[in-house]
Amino acid sequence: MVEVAYGTSQKVDQLFAGEFAITPADRTGYTAAGLSYPTKFDLCQTFELNFNDVWFAVPPGAPYGDRPKLGVLHPSLVRRAETAMKAVKP
Repeated sequence: MVEVAYGTSQKVDQLFAGEFAITPADRTGYTAAGLSYPTKFDLCQTFELNFNDVWFAVPPGAPYGDRPKLGVLHPSLVRRAETAMKAVKP
């Protein structure tokens, strides 16, 4: 099981409580996240998914090997995510 948060590339410059954004200005953090577009994540909307091929299938042609492309939260962005989480779950 993994916990995932809703993410969107829409209105990234408009953040509300519980949200944080990762943009190209975050340089290493943006690259580590594996994002194609600036993205904001809403920690008010999280849910658990089974880590299986129903939700995390390998894309056609397997451009990233035998696993789906997954990014990580770079250490430089942890405080930003933590602040958003505290707004949701004080």
